Amino acid sequence: MIRPIPTRRRRHLLFKSCLALGLLVFGYLLVFLFPKPAFGYHSSYQNYRVWSDRPIPGEIVGVLDDVTRRLAASPLHDRATPVEIFFCNEPWRLWLYGGAFSTQLGGTADVWVTRRVHIRSSDIAANRIHSPNGGPLADAAQRPLSYFIAHEITHSDVSRRYGRTVMLRYPRWLLEGYADYVGKGGDFDFDSNRGQFLAGVGALDVRKSGLYRGFHLKVAYLLDKRGWTLDQVFAAPPEEQQLDAWLRGPTLR
Repeated sequence: MIRPIPTRRRRHLLFKSCLALGLLVFGYLLVFLFPKPAFGYHSSYQNYRVWSDRPIPGEIVGVLDDVTRRLAASPLHDRATPVEIFFCNEPWRLWLYGGAFSTQLGGTADVWVTRRVHIRSSDIAANRIHSPNGGPLADAAQRPLSYFIAHEITHSDVSRRYGRTVMLRYPRWLLEGYADYVGKGGDFDFDSNRGQFLAGVGALDVRKSGLYRGFHLKVAYLLDKRGWTLDQVFAAPPEEQQLDAWLRGPTLR
C-alpha cells in the first residue's frame, strides 16, 4: 500500500520546487541581460559596438560599412542610435544569449528588451557566416555576413518604430520580408523572383527553403510596385492570400 505524502510535506516540496525554478529563471535573466563579461573581445566603430568570444579582425570595419550601406534603404534606421552586436562563435552562446534557444539560426535580435543583435559563428575577414549544418549556405552571394547583421538590426529598428510587441502583432511575411528587403541592400531581382513564385519554385516557399525570398517579394511589391509607404504597410498589412493573388495577376498595379 502506497502511503500518501502528508499535506505539510507536499507544500514544502512545492515551495522548494518553485524556489528552485525561480532561482533558475532569475539566473538566466541575469546572464541574458548582462552578457558582456562573457565576451572577451570588444571593438567600436561609428555607432556600432561589437563584442565577440574570439578576436575581432580589422576587416570588421569593411563589414560594418557594408551594413551601413544596406541600412540606408530603411527609413527606420537612425545612425545616431548605438547598435550592439554580439558574435557567438560557440553554438552554446547563440543558444543561451540569442533568446531563441536554437543553434541553427544565422542571427537573432532581441526586440523585447535589449534590442541587441546576436550573430552565429562567422568568418569576419571573408564577410560570411558559417552555415549551421556545415554545408554550403543557400543564396550565399546575396547573404554575406553584412546581410545578416543588417537583417537583425532591421528587426530592432522595426520594434523601435512600431513597439516591442511587433512579433505578436504583425505577420511573419511582413517582419521577415522587410528585414530581408533591407538586408539584401537592393540585390534582389523582382521580375526573376516573381517568375519563380509563379512557377512554384521551392526557394520562394520558406517552409521548403528556409529563405525569406517569398516574403521579400511581397514587401517589394507593396513598396516598389504599389508605392505604399512603410507606415501604410504596417498600419494595414494585407492578408498573405491577397498578396499572392495580386502577384499572380496578369498585371501588377
